[in-house]
Amino acid sequence: MLARLSKGHRLPGRTTGALAAGVVGALLYGAVAGHAPGAALLLLLLIGSLWAVLAWPDAATLAVLFLIYTNAAVIAVQVHGLPFIVGASVPLALVVPLLRYVIVERRGVVVHPALGAIFAFFLVNVFGALFSSNPAVSTAKVTTLALEGVVLYVLLLNAVRSERSLRYATWTLLVAGAFLGGLSAYQQVTGDFDNTFWGFAQVSDAAFGTGVERLGGEVEQPRLGGPLGQQNRYAQIMLMLFPLGLFRFWGERSPALRLAALGSTLLITLGMALTFSRGAAVGLALLVAMMSLMGYIKPRQLLVVLMSGALVLVAVPQYTVRLSSLGVAFTGLFADPDTAGIAGADGAVQSRLTEGLAAALMFADAPILGVGPGMYKYFYQTYAQRVGIRVLAGTREPHTLYLGVAAENGLLGVLALGGVILLTLLPLERARRRWASRNPDRSALMAGYFFAVVAYLATGLFLHFAYIRYFWLMMALAGAAGLVGHQEEDAVEPGGEVSARRHVRARGPVG
Repeated sequence: MLARLSKGHRLPGRTTGALAAGVVGALLYGAVAGHAPGAALLLLLLIGSLWAVLAWPDAATLAVLFLIYTNAAVIAVQVHGLPFIVGASVPLALVVPLLRYVIVERRGVVVHPALGAIFAFFLVNVFGALFSSNPAVSTAKVTTLALEGVVLYVLLLNAVRSERSLRYATWTLLVAGAFLGGLSAYQQVTGDFDNTFWGFAQVSDAAFGTGVERLGGEVEQPRLGGPLGQQNRYAQIMLMLFPLGLFRFWGERSPALRLAALGSTLLITLGMALTFSRGAAVGLALLVAMMSLMGYIKPRQLLVVLMSGALVLVAVPQYTVRLSSLGVAFTGLFADPDTAGIAGADGAVQSRLTEGLAAALMFADAPILGVGPGMYKYFYQTYAQRVGIRVLAGTREPHTLYLGVAAENGLLGVLALGGVILLTLLPLERARRRWASRNPDRSALMAGYFFAVVAYLATGLFLHFAYIRYFWLMMALAGAAGLVGHQEEDAVEPGGEVSARRHVRARGPVG
């Protein structure tokens, strides 16, 4: 190159400009690094991240999925003191692939049939806030729905447009679940419950007696709360990952990927078990029953599933003690909690029954729009006194998704949210059937998301509508899966890659 320059040749203008910019950038970076090494490192990471996102748009999508599902953004703000804007801006990284698809590749904006119902549900919440007895509380709830629901759904739906991207997204969720489950397993094995691993393995305030007596009294088992610090919610988000891992184990053709799927599913299941959530156990039983009825789990395979469950109970005997309280709780439903055999279990069921019936009474009094978004807890005492089974002091939540939505959003909210669910599941079911014989691997991918939504709905019997970002994240991916399932196998993606040309023999039943 020097020889060419000596003969009078000059570098192209673009190359000269790039070299000049590189030299100036290096000098500026050196100056920053000399005075603030931490800021320089952060700047370097930001530049590297931006380059990775521009070079591979899926990188932004996968990073956002991992950060949201592990609750890393919230942990960074609440535990490690980062500015709120840092955590709140994480989903905005999904704008990068959206702009690339729309502006660079000119592929248009993706619209799902469920979007109309989603906007209807949002409008119901807006009108509910307008007529709420406390507009400030309801408006905050509507803002959360807008950011963690509508915006996240639209961005994620537009970021996952191909079967390849959907597979990457699925594996990202499994890696996140295995990471969290592995930390929970380590805590249980070592007994080191004080180490929260930077906030990703928190322990809830709840604990229960194991029946083992020592000199200091009965040994209590802590209930692990993962990155949320709330045991039942942690169990819920882990249960949604269970069918994704199971169907990847059945669908992947690579032995290494099948082994990875199996290992991830086991860690996810163990993490869920260590929450000692009875609601999650019931949800898992309902999920397995539905999969059996739909032919995904054959009788002999059901025996394997039951044996695996028995092994979990052997490995974690405390879970047996926890589950044994279910029968006593329901048989003593209307007993005096102060004299019942297991007072805590009976009291929990009684209080939740009170909360559910209070929600039903609210719905009866405000059947169209409900009492307003976020307002259940403020009306709880008034309506719980009318129920009178077991009224707890202070504010409470309905502890059921369905009655909670009915109480706060009325019949219009129930119909709109029901429309979102149906318009998401029906395309998935059609796609699952469409590819069952032609491409079992693709059919298994559709089925995984179908049952992930079912898992959330099952746990919704016992949990109200909170931590909604997990619900809308899964609904967006399920919606994307439904759209991908209706693409043709030989659809070619930009860059020359075929989106779904492989016809893979599934290793398990696929319907």
